[in-house]
Amino acid sequence: MKKTLLIGAGAIGGTLAVLMKEAGYDISVLCYNDEIKNLITEKGFYLHGAKGEHHVSLNCYASFDEFKDEKFDIVIIATKFQAVAGLAEKVLGNLKEDSLVVGMQNGILTDKLAAIVGKERAVGVMIGFGATRNADNDVTMTSLGEMYIGMTDGYHPGNLDYLCEMYNTVLPTEISDNILRQQYSKLIINSCINATAAITGLTLGKMVDDKRARTLYLAIAREAMRVAKKMNLDVPKYGKMLNYKLLMLADNAPYNACCRYVVWLVSKLKYASVKPSTLQSLEKGEITEIEIFNGYIAKLGKDYGIETPVNTKLTAMIHEIERGERKITPDNLEEFRGMLF
Repeated sequence: MKKTLLIGAGAIGGTLAVLMKEAGYDISVLCYNDEIKNLITEKGFYLHGAKGEHHVSLNCYASFDEFKDEKFDIVIIATKFQAVAGLAEKVLGNLKEDSLVVGMQNGILTDKLAAIVGKERAVGVMIGFGATRNADNDVTMTSLGEMYIGMTDGYHPGNLDYLCEMYNTVLPTEISDNILRQQYSKLIINSCINATAAITGLTLGKMVDDKRARTLYLAIAREAMRVAKKMNLDVPKYGKMLNYKLLMLADNAPYNACCRYVVWLVSKLKYASVKPSTLQSLEKGEITEIEIFNGYIAKLGKDYGIETPVNTKLTAMIHEIERGERKITPDNLEEFRGMLF
């Protein structure tokens, strides 16, 4: 059986670890901290929510020194994007020639990962589930969808099929020959929801009750689609239902239909009370991942000569909140009056 190292036992990493281990895969977890290691080792890891109740025992490390002489077939990095490059560098000595290194982030980092570990090893993922961390060994899976995995230029080594089997224990997973397409599709909805929640402090259900917030969602998505068009990137439907291409039509009817669908999507079932990750980070006083959401769209726009005033402004506003220069309040939506409504 192939050996897997999972770096990061937070909401996403913890979910993967529990479901893959329960399915019989050889998973070890790096959690950085002796206290957390001891907790997981002694009491195991718990998963609740969308896929029921689970409890598994996990082999856990607190530092790279504990496995410095080991080789892994698969390494999954499930941390915030700021840590990915440094972790990829550190794990190079633990890789085999045909090892795979997976970036489990919501942004588009596959090329950056490939630059460190090699494009024949770097795997990108479109994450298809949500989760929240209740405690250091306790996670709730909040939503279910589908996942895609893929490599730069559609590269497809044999290990990728094995990895796909592993991911299918979590959610239905397909191998993409152009993972950027699926990642960009997820990026758009993430940018809409995360940025709007971050500046307003509202849960998803409350955001969709505010016409200004709904208008902002669609403006974010439209800018992202203009950039994608310039990139010649064919963006697929998100969740096989949300067709962003309708946003590019001049007729307002499809635009309004898409808006109604977005409202339904984020407010259905258990989603209404969810706080997106960027807002959660701000409330904890942490640096957000806005640079791989709206900041990424703004950067691409600059690179390709497409104006992205909404995404650019949102990125700046969220950095102001990080620095303590702006409050989180629905009143922040008024700064888009005249620009959008």
